[in-house]
Amino acid sequence: MKNLKNIKLLSFLFILGMIVTSCVQDDDYSIPEINVDEPNIDVNSNIITVKDFYKGFEPKIIESGDDATKPLWIEGYVVSSDETGNFYKSIVIQDAPENPTAGIAISTNATDLYTKYEPGRKIYFRVNGLYSGLYAGLPTLGTQDGDQIGRMSVEDFEERIRRSTQKVDLVPHVMTITQLKMSPDPTKSYLNPTLNTLVQLEGVQFPAVLAGEHYGELNSTFGVNRIVEDCDSNTVDLRTSGFSDFKNELLPEGNGTLTTVVSIFNDGYQLFIRDTSDVQLKGERCGGGGGGPTGALELPFSQNFEGQNAGTGMAVAIEGWTNVNVNGGERVWEVREFSSNKYAQTSAFKSNENPFESWLVTPGLILPNGSTPTLTFGTNDGFYTGEALTVKISTDFTGDVTTATWTNLNATISTGHDSGYGPNFTPSGDIDLSAYAGQVVYIAYQYLGASDGITTTYQIDTISVVE
Repeated sequence: MKNLKNIKLLSFLFILGMIVTSCVQDDDYSIPEINVDEPNIDVNSNIITVKDFYKGFEPKIIESGDDATKPLWIEGYVVSSDETGNFYKSIVIQDAPENPTAGIAISTNATDLYTKYEPGRKIYFRVNGLYSGLYAGLPTLGTQDGDQIGRMSVEDFEERIRRSTQKVDLVPHVMTITQLKMSPDPTKSYLNPTLNTLVQLEGVQFPAVLAGEHYGELNSTFGVNRIVEDCDSNTVDLRTSGFSDFKNELLPEGNGTLTTVVSIFNDGYQLFIRDTSDVQLKGERCGGGGGGPTGALELPFSQNFEGQNAGTGMAVAIEGWTNVNVNGGERVWEVREFSSNKYAQTSAFKSNENPFESWLVTPGLILPNGSTPTLTFGTNDGFYTGEALTVKISTDFTGDVTTATWTNLNATISTGHDSGYGPNFTPSGDIDLSAYAGQVVYIAYQYLGASDGITTTYQIDTISVVE
């Protein structure tokens, strides 16, 4: 009886082995494709219409009109990617894979978006109930956060988005830096059709003075702007997040093409790459604009911060300027407003940083040979607990304030208002820069205090350099 059971068991195992052998012909256990049907979406709006809800004041809710329950759907093609960390909690879409007429950013708390919505992926997005407006000047969809656009929840984002089965090859719009900056007034960025679209700049390079520099700052999570120039010395900023995977890579030193998503921060254009494959600078450098500091401005130079968005947390972000906390803290120089006047302001008060050190640096300024240039500006102080502001000049600044050579300038700085602010800005006096004639200079305002030490608030306004 026992032998009979063994024979039956062996027969069963033999038959099972035959079945398995007949099903598996080789060792290629491929994963079957998952076929997803195209979403059945009635696209009844578009990116231009959604942007038009915002009229230039505060975020405006997107409504369906008479039938408030009717969903509004737009479609677009993804141009951004958060795979390398250079885009954060946002997805950027444009309305066509080639020659787009509009683009918009969608602000969300969702992350790892590239795993579903990679560049070239067509998506559908339900927009009714969201707000159309700006985030630091960039046309954006999301929630209302005061006069800015905030991030929608992950759940709301996932409920609104639909992934198309269509993925296309994007064709960047070929432009020059001059054409890019001839777009509408950046202070009216909601009218700008180029923002949030994929653009290719040709014949560009990083300035010679950035040779040996990296996309970002080593061992820092602070974002960095690197100047990109063409052969006529026209410039624009390339922005690299301090959390990007490629921030420690060296900048290429050749000339070529740059594929980028066009963005803006307040009134300064910024370019964002998805990864370093967007940077194809392998050709011979051009002579014009490649032999010295670029992005430099001719005199007269002036800045009164009136073109900036003001408020707590609104960092000074002007094209060509550097605004950095050298200790990696979040607080930097901010744009503030009082009595219809805007200015730059910072303080160590409640910064929880010891020391607190923040720098605000002008673009390079070309001081002509034989000229007698003069620097002037105004300062105000509040709740004075000690001196924390110095004004400096450098001729070798390349983006990192800690590696440049700085010389203190002799200026009159507001002081002593320990129970509030001074009634007026104190003139600096005429600061003679003729010793630097024939050079490119950078003017820096260094605040050095501490949360448990000097916490004086300083304000700067009406910076001017004239011959």
